[in-house]
Amino acid sequence: MGSTFTFTAIGVLLLLAGYFCGWRALGIVVTVSLAFIFIAGPHLVVPRVEWAASAGTQGQFIFHSPDDPGSVRLRTEFGLNDVLRGIEDELEGVTALAGWVNSRWSHSSSNMPSSPDPLVILREAAEGASFRCVEYSLVMVGASQAVGMPARVVGLKTRHAATARSAAGHVVAEVWLEDIGKWVVVDPQLGYVFMSDGVPLNAVELGEKLAQGPRSVEVLSAEGPVGWFRKNQYILFMGPYLFHFDSQYDQRVFLPQNERIIGGLMLLPEGAPELKVFQRRYPLLWDYYTSSVDAFYVIPERH
Repeated sequence: MGSTFTFTAIGVLLLLAGYFCGWRALGIVVTVSLAFIFIAGPHLVVPRVEWAASAGTQGQFIFHSPDDPGSVRLRTEFGLNDVLRGIEDELEGVTALAGWVNSRWSHSSSNMPSSPDPLVILREAAEGASFRCVEYSLVMVGASQAVGMPARVVGLKTRHAATARSAAGHVVAEVWLEDIGKWVVVDPQLGYVFMSDGVPLNAVELGEKLAQGPRSVEVLSAEGPVGWFRKNQYILFMGPYLFHFDSQYDQRVFLPQNERIIGGLMLLPEGAPELKVFQRRYPLLWDYYTSSVDAFYVIPERH
């Protein structure tokens, strides 16, 4: 979850209580520990960060249009018009798409499709395959672009992503809502979108609000608001990843990788070193590193 030291300390405490004090004491410690995790934990796992003043933009993102062949095939083959039937509000549409993507398969932390093309992912999922957060986000981006909303895959990484051996990253999607003029973050692995004071949040804003406390954020799904327990459980999972943010410029997810333009950028807190390697062994080759939120959240150009 990214809170390794906290849970290690709790585990050691449990072992000591069981060894020296017996099962009754162990039960008390377990109860107190669980209460600590779900009540105090969300306040501890979200990093407090600062961003630089505006530094201009570093590049533009490229998206599919709804008329591109992949977009058309996804809409027709998988009935996206039915998913959005009767929905006119863009945020409501994004929430419905997130719920639909979430329902396509059960999560797997390791299984990969034969191709990162959203159509291939959905076809293999229909045959019983399960996939990672990466694939949920690729399908969410493809589906959003197919119905006319620019969208991008966003990688999230913990503060210690360079030295951690595993569990240092998560992948989500961000969708541009034209009617309110901003990017909003979606976690299609769970089917969640996020609000604060009635305003949908992007990934950076989600981290900033969660740092103020869980009550600052409302978590929504296609079924409605997410309850306290599920919300805090999610924050414990998600919070540590809201430190590094990255995205490729070419978000044409229906194209083969060798036909897409290479390049992207990483947003990292002011004063943080540039992240050049992920989990000790995976080089990161970004064109730009920036601490400017404005540079990361450019308004998409329509092509």
